[in-house]
Amino acid sequence: MISDLPAWAQELARTYQGGAVNTFLLHGNVHDLAPVREGNGLRFVSLKDFLTRTMFPRRELIVCYDQSAGIWFPNSAMREDFAKVVKAVDTVQGTNFSDHLPREPARALPLIERFLRTRIMDKPNYRAAVLLDYAHFVAPASLGYSFTQDEAASLITLHKWSSDPAFTRADITIVLIAENLSELHPLLVRSPYTTKIHIPLPDQDERLEYLRTLSSPAEVSRLSALTLEEIAVHTAGLSRVNVEQLLAKSRLAHGMGFDDDSLERSSGDVASSPPKKLDLDALFAEKKALIEKECFGLLEFLNPQRGLEAVSGHQAAKAWLEDDARLLKEGKLDALPMGYLICGPVGTGKTYLMTCYAGTLGIPCVKLMNFRSQWQGATEGNWEKIINTLKATGPVAVIIDEADAAVGNRDNSGDSGTSSRVFSMLAQQMGDTNYRGKILWFLLTCRPDLLPIDLKRQGRAEVHIPLFYPDSDDEKRTYFTILAKKSGTSLDSKDVPDMGLKMRLSGSDIEGVVTRAKRRALLRGAMSIGAEDLAGELKSFSPTSNSEELELQILAAVVECTHQDFLPAELKKIDRAEAAKKVETMKRGGA
Repeated sequence: MISDLPAWAQELARTYQGGAVNTFLLHGNVHDLAPVREGNGLRFVSLKDFLTRTMFPRRELIVCYDQSAGIWFPNSAMREDFAKVVKAVDTVQGTNFSDHLPREPARALPLIERFLRTRIMDKPNYRAAVLLDYAHFVAPASLGYSFTQDEAASLITLHKWSSDPAFTRADITIVLIAENLSELHPLLVRSPYTTKIHIPLPDQDERLEYLRTLSSPAEVSRLSALTLEEIAVHTAGLSRVNVEQLLAKSRLAHGMGFDDDSLERSSGDVASSPPKKLDLDALFAEKKALIEKECFGLLEFLNPQRGLEAVSGHQAAKAWLEDDARLLKEGKLDALPMGYLICGPVGTGKTYLMTCYAGTLGIPCVKLMNFRSQWQGATEGNWEKIINTLKATGPVAVIIDEADAAVGNRDNSGDSGTSSRVFSMLAQQMGDTNYRGKILWFLLTCRPDLLPIDLKRQGRAEVHIPLFYPDSDDEKRTYFTILAKKSGTSLDSKDVPDMGLKMRLSGSDIEGVVTRAKRRALLRGAMSIGAEDLAGELKSFSPTSNSEELELQILAAVVECTHQDFLPAELKKIDRAEAAKKVETMKRGGA
Protein backbone atom coordinates (compact mmCIF):
# COMPACT_ATOMS: atom_id res chain seq x y z
CA MET A 1 0.00 0.00 0.00
CA ILE A 2 1.17 3.53 -0.76
CA SER A 3 0.41 4.60 2.81
CA ASP A 4 3.09 2.17 4.08
CA LEU A 5 5.79 3.95 2.07
CA PRO A 6 8.00 6.80 3.29
CA ALA A 7 6.65 10.26 2.41
CA TRP A 8 9.11 10.77 -0.44
CA ALA A 9 8.20 7.38 -1.94
CA GLN A 10 4.51 8.22 -1.68
CA GLU A 11 5.18 11.42 -3.64
CA LEU A 12 7.01 9.42 -6.31
CA ALA A 13 4.20 6.85 -6.51
CA ARG A 14 1.46 9.46 -6.84
CA THR A 15 3.36 11.36 -9.51
CA TYR A 16 4.02 8.14 -11.43
CA GLN A 17 0.35 7.18 -11.27
CA GLY A 18 -0.54 10.57 -12.75
CA GLY A 19 1.31 9.54 -15.90
CA ALA A 20 2.55 13.04 -16.72
CA VAL A 21 6.29 12.37 -16.37
CA ASN A 22 8.52 9.32 -16.52
CA THR A 23 11.80 10.72 -15.16
CA PHE A 24 12.47 11.29 -11.45
CA LEU A 25 15.48 13.02 -9.88
CA LEU A 26 16.07 11.59 -6.39
CA HIS A 27 18.33 13.78 -4.27
CA GLY A 28 19.21 14.42 -0.64
CA ASN A 29 19.75 11.52 1.76
CA VAL A 30 20.29 9.00 -1.05
CA HIS A 31 23.05 6.98 0.65
CA ASP A 32 20.94 6.04 3.66
CA LEU A 33 18.74 3.04 4.38
CA ALA A 34 15.03 2.93 3.55
CA PRO A 35 12.30 1.08 5.51
CA VAL A 36 10.46 -1.87 3.99
CA ARG A 37 7.30 -3.01 5.80
CA GLU A 38 6.34 -6.66 5.37
CA GLY A 39 3.29 -7.67 7.37
CA ASN A 40 4.09 -6.76 10.97
CA GLY A 41 7.81 -6.81 10.26
CA LEU A 42 10.20 -4.00 9.35
CA ARG A 43 13.59 -4.16 7.69
CA PHE A 44 15.93 -1.57 6.21
CA VAL A 45 17.61 -1.79 2.83
CA SER A 46 19.67 0.41 0.52
CA LEU A 47 17.92 2.90 -1.74
CA LYS A 48 18.51 0.80 -4.87
CA ASP A 49 17.15 -2.32 -3.17
CA PHE A 50 14.13 -0.31 -2.02
CA LEU A 51 13.46 0.92 -5.54
CA THR A 52 13.85 -2.47 -7.20
CA ARG A 53 11.94 -4.55 -4.63
CA THR A 54 9.35 -2.12 -3.30
CA MET A 55 8.73 0.59 -5.88
CA PHE A 56 9.16 -1.48 -9.08
CA PRO A 57 8.55 -5.11 -8.05
CA ARG A 58 6.57 -6.11 -11.16
CA ARG A 59 8.72 -4.53 -13.89
CA GLU A 60 9.73 -6.84 -16.70
CA LEU A 61 13.17 -5.26 -16.64
CA ILE A 62 15.11 -3.19 -14.13
CA VAL A 63 18.49 -2.07 -15.37
CA CYS A 64 20.89 -0.30 -13.03
CA TYR A 65 23.89 1.74 -14.09
CA ASP A 66 26.73 3.77 -12.62
CA GLN A 67 30.18 4.38 -14.01
CA SER A 68 31.88 2.17 -11.42
CA ALA A 69 29.71 -0.97 -11.62
CA GLY A 70 28.58 -0.46 -15.20
CA ILE A 71 25.30 -2.10 -16.30
CA TRP A 72 23.83 -4.64 -13.91
CA PHE A 73 20.49 -6.26 -13.08
CA PRO A 74 18.64 -7.40 -9.93
CA ASN A 75 18.27 -10.99 -11.18
CA SER A 76 19.63 -13.41 -13.79
CA ALA A 77 16.41 -13.53 -15.86
CA MET A 78 16.63 -9.81 -16.59
CA ARG A 79 20.36 -10.11 -17.35
CA GLU A 80 19.74 -12.97 -19.82
CA ASP A 81 16.94 -11.07 -21.56
CA PHE A 82 19.21 -8.06 -21.98
CA ALA A 83 21.99 -10.30 -23.31
CA LYS A 84 19.78 -11.52 -26.18
CA VAL A 85 19.46 -8.00 -27.58
CA VAL A 86 23.14 -7.26 -26.94
CA LYS A 87 24.16 -10.29 -29.03
CA ALA A 88 22.00 -9.03 -31.90
CA VAL A 89 23.66 -5.62 -31.63
CA ASP A 90 27.09 -7.27 -31.70
CA THR A 91 26.14 -9.14 -34.87
CA VAL A 92 24.93 -6.02 -36.67
CA GLN A 93 27.58 -3.56 -35.45
CA GLY A 94 30.58 -5.88 -35.04
CA THR A 95 30.96 -5.05 -31.34
CA ASN A 96 31.66 -7.46 -28.47
CA PHE A 97 29.35 -5.99 -25.81
CA SER A 98 28.05 -9.47 -24.95
CA ASP A 99 31.51 -10.32 -23.58
CA HIS A 100 31.99 -7.09 -21.65
CA LEU A 101 29.14 -4.66 -21.10
CA PRO A 102 30.45 -1.11 -21.49
CA ARG A 103 30.91 1.19 -18.51
CA GLU A 104 31.42 4.48 -20.35
CA PRO A 105 28.17 6.50 -20.42
CA ALA A 106 28.52 7.31 -24.14
CA ARG A 107 28.41 3.56 -24.93
CA ALA A 108 26.32 2.18 -22.06
CA LEU A 109 23.34 4.54 -22.37
CA PRO A 110 22.77 3.96 -26.13
CA LEU A 111 22.95 0.20 -25.49
CA ILE A 112 20.26 0.47 -22.79
CA GLU A 113 18.16 2.60 -25.15
CA ARG A 114 18.58 0.07 -27.98
CA PHE A 115 17.27 -2.69 -25.71
CA LEU A 116 14.26 -0.64 -24.54
CA ARG A 117 13.24 0.37 -28.07
CA THR A 118 13.57 -3.24 -29.25
CA ARG A 119 11.26 -4.47 -26.51
CA ILE A 120 8.79 -1.60 -27.07
CA MET A 121 8.51 -2.59 -30.75
CA ASP A 122 7.60 -6.13 -29.71
CA LYS A 123 5.37 -5.05 -26.81
CA PRO A 124 4.07 -1.43 -26.83
CA ASN A 125 3.08 -1.60 -23.14
CA TYR A 126 6.47 -2.96 -22.03
CA ARG A 127 7.21 -2.07 -18.38
CA ALA A 128 10.78 -1.28 -17.35
CA ALA A 129 12.77 0.93 -14.98
CA VAL A 130 16.24 2.41 -15.45
CA LEU A 131 18.12 3.42 -12.29
CA LEU A 132 21.16 5.68 -12.79
CA ASP A 133 23.15 6.11 -9.59
CA TYR A 134 25.69 8.93 -9.26
CA ALA A 135 23.93 10.63 -12.15
CA HIS A 136 25.93 13.83 -11.58
CA PHE A 137 28.99 12.04 -12.97
CA VAL A 138 27.11 11.24 -16.17
CA ALA A 139 25.59 14.72 -16.65
CA PRO A 140 27.45 17.07 -14.30
CA ALA A 141 26.50 20.72 -13.86
CA SER A 142 30.09 21.68 -14.76
CA LEU A 143 29.56 20.76 -18.42
CA GLY A 144 29.96 24.03 -20.28
CA TYR A 145 30.73 25.00 -23.83
CA SER A 146 33.93 22.95 -23.75
CA PHE A 147 32.38 19.55 -23.04
CA THR A 148 33.25 16.69 -25.35
CA GLN A 149 31.05 15.06 -27.95
CA ASP A 150 30.63 11.96 -25.74
CA GLU A 151 29.57 14.10 -22.77
CA ALA A 152 27.08 15.97 -24.93
CA ALA A 153 25.70 12.69 -26.28
CA SER A 154 25.11 11.32 -22.75
CA LEU A 155 23.34 14.49 -21.63
CA ILE A 156 21.15 14.54 -24.74
CA THR A 157 20.30 10.85 -24.28
CA LEU A 158 19.05 11.38 -20.73
CA HIS A 159 17.05 14.45 -21.71
CA LYS A 160 15.58 12.61 -24.70
CA TRP A 161 14.44 9.71 -22.51
CA SER A 162 12.53 12.09 -20.24
CA SER A 163 10.60 13.66 -23.13
CA ASP A 164 10.12 10.64 -25.41
CA PRO A 165 6.37 9.81 -25.77
CA ALA A 166 7.24 6.21 -26.67
CA PHE A 167 8.88 5.72 -23.26
CA THR A 168 5.94 7.26 -21.43
CA ARG A 169 3.34 5.21 -23.30
CA ALA A 170 5.30 2.01 -22.73
CA ASP A 171 5.67 2.64 -18.98
CA ILE A 172 9.43 3.18 -18.94
CA THR A 173 10.47 4.89 -15.68
CA ILE A 174 13.83 6.66 -15.43
CA VAL A 175 15.30 7.37 -11.97
CA LEU A 176 18.39 9.56 -11.69
CA ILE A 177 20.04 9.49 -8.25
CA ALA A 178 22.36 12.29 -7.07
CA GLU A 179 22.99 13.67 -3.60
CA ASN A 180 22.79 17.32 -4.69
CA LEU A 181 20.59 18.64 -7.48
CA SER A 182 22.99 21.51 -8.02
CA GLU A 183 25.59 18.99 -9.25
CA LEU A 184 23.32 17.80 -12.06
CA HIS A 185 23.16 19.59 -15.39
CA PRO A 186 20.43 22.29 -15.49
CA LEU A 187 19.03 20.81 -18.73
CA LEU A 188 17.78 17.89 -16.61
CA VAL A 189 17.03 19.70 -13.35
CA ARG A 190 14.94 22.44 -14.97
CA SER A 191 13.25 20.24 -17.53
CA PRO A 192 9.42 20.20 -17.38
CA TYR A 193 9.62 16.50 -18.14
CA THR A 194 11.31 15.60 -14.84
CA THR A 195 10.09 15.53 -11.25
CA LYS A 196 12.45 16.28 -8.37
CA ILE A 197 11.97 14.13 -5.25
CA HIS A 198 13.89 15.10 -2.11
CA ILE A 199 14.77 12.30 0.33
CA PRO A 200 15.15 13.96 3.75
CA LEU A 201 17.18 12.82 6.71
CA PRO A 202 15.03 10.75 9.11
CA ASP A 203 12.94 12.65 11.63
CA GLN A 204 12.70 11.82 15.34
CA ASP A 205 10.01 9.14 14.95
CA GLU A 206 11.89 7.50 12.08
CA ARG A 207 15.14 7.46 14.06
CA LEU A 208 13.37 5.90 17.03
CA GLU A 209 11.79 3.29 14.77
CA TYR A 210 15.23 2.38 13.43
CA LEU A 211 16.87 2.37 16.86
CA ARG A 212 14.33 -0.18 18.07
CA THR A 213 15.42 -2.56 15.31
CA LEU A 214 19.08 -2.13 16.26
CA SER A 215 19.05 -2.65 19.99
CA SER A 216 16.97 -4.17 22.77
CA PRO A 217 16.08 -2.18 25.92
CA ALA A 218 18.42 -4.42 27.95
CA GLU A 219 21.35 -3.69 25.66
CA VAL A 220 20.58 0.04 25.65
CA SER A 221 20.61 0.17 29.45
CA ARG A 222 24.04 -1.48 29.36
CA LEU A 223 25.49 0.80 26.71
CA SER A 224 23.85 4.12 27.46
CA ALA A 225 22.71 6.39 30.25
CA LEU A 226 20.05 7.56 27.79
CA THR A 227 16.88 5.79 26.70
CA LEU A 228 16.18 5.02 23.04
CA GLU A 229 13.66 7.87 23.04
CA GLU A 230 16.28 10.32 24.32
CA ILE A 231 18.85 9.11 21.78
CA ALA A 232 16.27 9.63 19.02
CA VAL A 233 15.68 13.22 20.17
CA HIS A 234 19.35 14.16 20.32
CA THR A 235 20.45 12.55 17.04
CA ALA A 236 18.65 15.11 14.83
CA GLY A 237 20.65 15.67 11.66
CA LEU A 238 22.00 12.11 11.51
CA SER A 239 21.11 9.49 8.93
CA ARG A 240 20.17 5.93 9.89
CA VAL A 241 23.67 4.83 8.88
CA ASN A 242 25.13 7.48 11.21
CA VAL A 243 22.90 6.33 14.08
CA GLU A 244 24.07 2.75 13.56
CA GLN A 245 27.70 3.93 13.58
CA LEU A 246 27.09 5.72 16.86
CA LEU A 247 25.70 2.59 18.51
CA ALA A 248 28.43 0.43 16.99
CA LYS A 249 31.11 2.65 18.53
CA SER A 250 29.40 2.42 21.91
CA ARG A 251 29.27 -1.39 21.60
CA LEU A 252 32.96 -1.45 20.73
CA ALA A 253 33.78 0.61 23.82
CA HIS A 254 31.90 -1.94 25.93
CA GLY A 255 33.80 -4.95 24.56
CA MET A 256 31.12 -5.91 22.04
CA GLY A 257 33.11 -5.18 18.90
CA PHE A 258 36.29 -6.84 17.58
CA ASP A 259 39.22 -8.46 19.37
CA ASP A 260 42.45 -6.56 18.72
CA ASP A 261 44.52 -9.63 17.83
CA SER A 262 42.19 -11.77 15.74
CA LEU A 263 39.81 -9.15 14.36
CA GLU A 264 37.05 -11.60 15.27
CA ARG A 265 33.90 -10.62 17.09
CA SER A 266 34.62 -10.53 20.81
CA SER A 267 32.64 -12.53 23.31
CA GLY A 268 31.24 -9.42 24.92
CA ASP A 269 33.42 -9.59 28.05
CA VAL A 270 33.82 -6.19 29.64
CA ALA A 271 37.07 -5.02 31.18
CA SER A 272 37.43 -4.85 34.97
CA SER A 273 36.98 -1.09 34.77
CA PRO A 274 33.73 -0.68 32.81
CA PRO A 275 33.73 2.07 30.17
CA LYS A 276 31.60 5.12 30.61
CA LYS A 277 28.07 4.81 29.30
CA LEU A 278 26.88 6.96 26.41
CA ASP A 279 25.62 10.23 27.87
CA LEU A 280 24.60 13.58 26.39
CA ASP A 281 28.17 14.92 26.27
CA ALA A 282 29.50 11.79 24.55
CA LEU A 283 26.52 11.71 22.17
CA PHE A 284 27.00 15.35 21.25
CA ALA A 285 30.71 14.77 20.58
CA GLU A 286 29.95 11.77 18.34
CA LYS A 287 27.13 13.61 16.55
CA LYS A 288 29.42 16.60 15.98
CA ALA A 289 32.12 14.38 14.46
CA LEU A 290 29.64 12.49 12.24
CA ILE A 291 27.91 15.58 10.86
CA GLU A 292 31.19 17.42 10.26
CA LYS A 293 32.45 14.35 8.38
CA GLU A 294 29.23 14.04 6.36
CA CYS A 295 29.45 17.74 5.44
CA PHE A 296 33.11 17.43 4.35
CA GLY A 297 34.23 20.04 6.91
CA LEU A 298 31.79 22.65 5.65
CA LEU A 299 30.26 23.07 9.12
CA GLU A 300 32.00 23.34 12.47
CA PHE A 301 29.95 22.54 15.57
CA LEU A 302 30.78 24.88 18.41
CA ASN A 303 31.05 23.63 21.96
CA PRO A 304 31.00 26.88 23.96
CA GLN A 305 32.32 26.80 27.49
CA ARG A 306 30.79 30.16 28.47
CA GLY A 307 27.44 31.90 28.30
CA LEU A 308 26.49 35.55 27.84
CA GLU A 309 27.47 36.25 31.44
CA ALA A 310 31.10 36.08 30.26
CA VAL A 311 30.61 39.00 27.84
CA SER A 312 31.63 42.47 28.98
CA GLY A 313 29.45 45.45 28.09
CA HIS A 314 26.81 45.41 25.34
CA GLN A 315 24.06 45.33 27.98
CA ALA A 316 21.15 46.16 25.67
CA ALA A 317 22.25 43.56 23.12
CA LYS A 318 22.67 40.87 25.80
CA ALA A 319 19.28 41.65 27.31
CA TRP A 320 17.58 41.23 23.92
CA LEU A 321 19.41 37.99 23.18
CA GLU A 322 18.66 36.56 26.63
CA ASP A 323 14.96 37.28 26.14
CA ASP A 324 15.02 35.48 22.79
CA ALA A 325 16.81 32.53 24.37
CA ARG A 326 14.03 32.32 26.97
CA LEU A 327 11.35 32.36 24.24
CA LEU A 328 13.21 29.59 22.42
CA LYS A 329 13.38 27.40 25.52
CA GLU A 330 9.67 27.99 26.15
CA GLY A 331 8.86 26.88 22.60
CA LYS A 332 7.43 30.26 21.54
CA LEU A 333 9.13 30.07 18.15
CA ASP A 334 6.64 32.33 16.34
CA ALA A 335 7.93 35.30 18.36
CA LEU A 336 11.56 34.79 17.31
CA PRO A 337 13.26 36.56 14.38
CA MET A 338 14.35 34.60 11.33
CA GLY A 339 17.86 35.91 11.80
CA TYR A 340 20.14 38.55 13.27
CA LEU A 341 22.64 40.96 11.79
CA ILE A 342 25.48 41.53 14.24
CA CYS A 343 27.55 44.48 13.07
CA GLY A 344 30.00 47.05 14.35
CA PRO A 345 33.63 48.08 13.97
CA VAL A 346 36.47 45.59 14.18
CA GLY A 347 37.41 44.36 17.63
CA THR A 348 34.01 44.77 19.28
CA GLY A 349 33.65 41.06 20.02
CA LYS A 350 31.00 40.03 17.50
CA THR A 351 32.27 36.47 17.15
CA TYR A 352 32.88 36.12 20.89
CA LEU A 353 29.39 37.40 21.69
CA MET A 354 27.81 34.86 19.36
CA THR A 355 29.96 31.99 20.65
CA CYS A 356 28.90 32.79 24.20
CA TYR A 357 25.29 33.16 23.09
CA ALA A 358 25.48 29.63 21.72
CA GLY A 359 26.22 28.51 25.28
CA THR A 360 23.16 30.39 26.54
CA LEU A 361 20.78 29.16 23.82
CA GLY A 362 21.15 25.50 24.71
CA ILE A 363 20.77 24.34 21.10
CA PRO A 364 23.40 23.13 18.60
CA CYS A 365 25.37 25.98 17.09
CA VAL A 366 27.40 25.67 13.90
CA LYS A 367 29.85 27.99 12.24
CA LEU A 368 29.81 28.06 8.46
CA MET A 369 33.24 27.24 7.09
CA ASN A 370 34.59 27.96 3.60
CA PHE A 371 32.13 26.19 1.30
CA ARG A 372 33.44 27.68 -1.94
CA SER A 373 35.26 25.47 -4.43
CA GLN A 374 37.33 26.14 -7.52
CA TRP A 375 35.26 23.57 -9.44
CA GLN A 376 32.14 24.79 -11.17
CA GLY A 377 28.99 23.42 -9.56
CA ALA A 378 30.79 22.15 -6.42
CA THR A 379 30.10 25.33 -4.43
CA GLU A 380 26.35 25.07 -5.02
CA GLY A 381 26.51 21.36 -4.15
CA ASN A 382 28.27 22.16 -0.87
CA TRP A 383 25.67 24.76 -0.01
CA GLU A 384 22.81 22.37 -0.80
CA LYS A 385 24.40 19.80 1.52
CA ILE A 386 24.69 22.40 4.28
CA ILE A 387 21.06 23.52 3.99
CA ASN A 388 19.72 19.95 4.03
CA THR A 389 21.76 19.18 7.15
CA LEU A 390 20.57 22.34 8.91
CA LYS A 391 16.93 21.55 8.15
CA ALA A 392 17.28 18.13 9.74
CA THR A 393 19.35 19.31 12.72
CA GLY A 394 17.06 22.15 13.84
CA PRO A 395 16.65 23.89 16.11
CA VAL A 396 20.12 25.12 15.28
CA ALA A 397 21.96 28.43 15.29
CA VAL A 398 24.13 29.25 12.26
CA ILE A 399 26.97 31.76 12.49
CA ILE A 400 28.27 33.25 9.24
CA ASP A 401 31.34 35.33 10.04
CA GLU A 402 32.53 38.00 7.60
CA ALA A 403 29.09 37.66 6.02
CA ASP A 404 29.60 40.46 3.49
CA ALA A 405 32.31 38.37 1.82
CA ALA A 406 30.88 34.89 2.42
CA VAL A 407 27.31 35.02 1.12
CA GLY A 408 27.82 36.58 -2.30
CA ASN A 409 25.28 38.79 -4.08
CA ARG A 410 23.14 38.98 -7.20
CA ASP A 411 26.06 40.07 -9.38
CA ASN A 412 26.79 37.37 -12.00
CA SER A 413 30.14 38.75 -13.07
CA GLY A 414 33.48 37.16 -12.41
CA ASP A 415 32.58 33.65 -11.27
CA SER A 416 30.15 32.23 -13.85
CA GLY A 417 27.19 33.14 -11.65
CA THR A 418 28.25 31.03 -8.64
CA SER A 419 27.91 33.91 -6.14
CA SER A 420 24.46 34.83 -7.36
CA ARG A 421 23.26 31.22 -7.16
CA VAL A 422 24.64 30.76 -3.64
CA PHE A 423 23.09 34.07 -2.62
CA SER A 424 19.73 33.01 -4.02
CA MET A 425 19.83 29.67 -2.15
CA LEU A 426 20.68 31.42 1.14
CA ALA A 427 18.08 34.16 0.71
CA GLN A 428 15.39 31.60 -0.09
CA GLN A 429 16.18 29.52 2.99
CA MET A 430 16.48 32.52 5.32
CA GLY A 431 13.06 33.72 4.19
CA ASP A 432 11.31 30.35 4.67
CA THR A 433 9.04 31.00 7.66
CA ASN A 434 8.48 27.26 8.12
CA TYR A 435 11.88 27.31 9.82
CA ARG A 436 11.27 30.31 12.11
CA GLY A 437 12.89 29.43 15.42
CA LYS A 438 14.27 26.21 13.95
CA ILE A 439 17.19 27.74 12.03
CA LEU A 440 18.50 30.98 13.59
CA TRP A 441 20.83 32.87 11.27
CA PHE A 442 23.55 35.16 12.62
CA LEU A 443 25.27 37.31 10.00
CA LEU A 444 28.43 38.91 11.41
CA THR A 445 30.18 41.77 9.63
CA CYS A 446 31.96 45.04 10.27
CA ARG A 447 30.67 46.36 6.94
CA PRO A 448 26.89 45.86 6.94
CA ASP A 449 26.63 48.41 4.12
CA LEU A 450 28.24 45.83 1.81
CA LEU A 451 25.71 43.14 2.69
CA PRO A 452 22.89 42.82 0.10
CA ILE A 453 19.69 44.47 1.27
CA ASP A 454 17.78 41.28 0.40
CA LEU A 455 19.32 39.56 3.44
CA LYS A 456 18.96 42.55 5.78
CA ARG A 457 15.26 43.09 5.23
CA GLN A 458 12.51 42.10 7.64
CA GLY A 459 11.64 38.44 7.20
CA ARG A 460 15.31 37.43 6.99
CA ALA A 461 17.91 39.09 9.25
CA GLU A 462 15.21 40.97 11.14
CA VAL A 463 17.07 42.20 14.23
CA HIS A 464 20.15 44.32 13.58
CA ILE A 465 22.36 44.55 16.67
CA PRO A 466 25.30 46.99 16.46
CA LEU A 467 28.24 46.59 18.84
CA PHE A 468 30.52 49.48 19.71
CA TYR A 469 33.65 50.11 21.73
CA PRO A 470 33.32 50.52 25.52
CA ASP A 471 32.32 54.08 26.28
CA SER A 472 32.06 54.91 29.99
CA ASP A 473 34.92 54.67 32.49
CA ASP A 474 33.14 51.94 34.47
CA GLU A 475 32.58 49.91 31.30
CA LYS A 476 36.24 50.17 30.35
CA ARG A 477 37.37 49.12 33.83
CA THR A 478 35.05 46.11 33.61
CA TYR A 479 36.57 45.17 30.26
CA PHE A 480 40.10 45.28 31.68
CA THR A 481 39.28 43.19 34.77
CA ILE A 482 37.18 40.55 32.98
CA LEU A 483 39.70 40.12 30.16
CA ALA A 484 42.47 39.78 32.75
CA LYS A 485 40.45 36.99 34.37
CA LYS A 486 39.94 35.39 30.95
CA SER A 487 43.72 35.37 30.42
CA GLY A 488 44.21 33.47 33.68
CA THR A 489 45.34 36.29 35.94
CA SER A 490 43.79 39.07 38.00
CA LEU A 491 43.65 42.85 37.87
CA ASP A 492 42.16 45.29 40.36
CA SER A 493 39.85 47.77 38.62
CA LYS A 494 41.46 50.67 40.50
CA ASP A 495 44.79 49.77 38.86
CA VAL A 496 43.48 50.77 35.42
CA PRO A 497 45.30 54.07 34.71
CA ASP A 498 43.53 57.19 33.48
CA MET A 499 45.22 56.97 30.07
CA GLY A 500 43.45 53.64 29.52
CA LEU A 501 40.12 55.31 30.21
CA LYS A 502 40.76 58.20 27.83
CA MET A 503 41.92 56.11 24.87
CA ARG A 504 39.40 54.75 22.32
CA LEU A 505 40.09 51.03 22.62
CA SER A 506 38.20 48.07 21.22
CA GLY A 507 37.64 44.90 23.20
CA SER A 508 40.38 43.18 21.21
CA ASP A 509 42.72 46.12 21.85
CA ILE A 510 42.12 45.79 25.59
CA GLU A 511 42.65 42.04 25.46
CA GLY A 512 45.96 42.53 23.65
CA VAL A 513 47.12 45.14 26.16
CA VAL A 514 46.11 42.93 29.09
CA THR A 515 47.94 39.91 27.62
CA ARG A 516 51.16 41.88 27.20
CA ALA A 517 50.75 43.40 30.66
CA LYS A 518 50.52 39.85 32.01
CA ARG A 519 53.77 39.09 30.20
CA ARG A 520 55.43 42.04 31.97
CA ALA A 521 54.12 40.84 35.32
CA LEU A 522 55.37 37.27 34.79
CA LEU A 523 58.81 38.51 33.71
CA ARG A 524 59.18 40.44 36.96
CA GLY A 525 57.99 37.40 38.93
CA ALA A 526 54.46 38.56 39.80
CA MET A 527 51.37 36.39 39.40
CA SER A 528 48.90 39.23 38.87
CA ILE A 529 48.92 42.39 36.77
CA GLY A 530 49.93 45.56 38.57
CA ALA A 531 49.21 49.18 37.74
CA GLU A 532 52.77 49.68 36.49
CA ASP A 533 52.46 46.71 34.09
CA LEU A 534 49.29 48.06 32.55
CA ALA A 535 50.55 51.64 32.41
CA GLY A 536 53.73 50.55 30.67
CA GLU A 537 51.82 48.72 27.95
CA LEU A 538 49.26 51.48 27.44
CA LYS A 539 51.99 54.07 27.10
CA SER A 540 53.60 52.19 24.20
CA PHE A 541 50.42 50.91 22.59
CA SER A 542 49.19 52.36 19.28
CA PRO A 543 45.88 51.06 17.86
CA THR A 544 46.34 49.87 14.28
CA SER A 545 42.85 50.70 12.99
CA ASN A 546 42.55 53.19 10.15
CA SER A 547 40.56 56.13 11.55
CA GLU A 548 38.53 56.77 8.37
CA GLU A 549 37.69 53.10 7.94
CA LEU A 550 36.78 52.91 11.62
CA GLU A 551 34.45 55.89 11.33
CA LEU A 552 32.82 54.29 8.28
CA GLN A 553 32.22 51.05 10.19
CA ILE A 554 30.70 52.91 13.15
CA LEU A 555 28.40 55.00 10.97
CA ALA A 556 27.33 51.95 8.96
CA ALA A 557 26.42 50.16 12.20
CA VAL A 558 24.36 53.15 13.36
CA VAL A 559 22.51 53.27 10.05
CA GLU A 560 21.69 49.54 10.17
CA CYS A 561 20.51 49.49 13.81
CA THR A 562 16.86 48.40 14.07
CA HIS A 563 16.29 49.40 17.73
CA GLN A 564 17.49 52.60 19.33
CA ASP A 565 18.08 50.85 22.66
CA PHE A 566 21.17 49.22 21.16
CA LEU A 567 22.87 52.59 20.59
CA PRO A 568 24.99 54.40 23.19
CA ALA A 569 23.70 57.82 24.25
CA GLU A 570 26.12 59.77 22.04
CA LEU A 571 25.34 57.75 18.92
CA LYS A 572 21.59 58.13 19.43
CA LYS A 573 22.04 61.82 18.66
CA ILE A 574 23.29 61.08 15.13
CA ASP A 575 20.82 61.76 12.34
CA ARG A 576 20.55 58.44 10.51
CA ALA A 577 19.72 60.02 7.15
CA GLU A 578 22.82 62.22 7.37
CA ALA A 579 24.88 59.24 8.52
CA ALA A 580 23.69 57.20 5.51
CA LYS A 581 24.70 60.00 3.15
CA LYS A 582 28.11 60.23 4.79
CA VAL A 583 28.62 56.46 4.47
CA GLU A 584 27.93 56.63 0.73
CA THR A 585 30.24 59.61 0.36
CA MET A 586 33.06 57.84 2.19
CA LYS A 587 32.57 54.70 0.08
CA ARG A 588 32.78 56.68 -3.15
CA GLY A 589 35.91 58.33 -1.82
CA GLY A 590 37.56 54.95 -1.37
CA ALA A 591 37.33 54.85 2.39
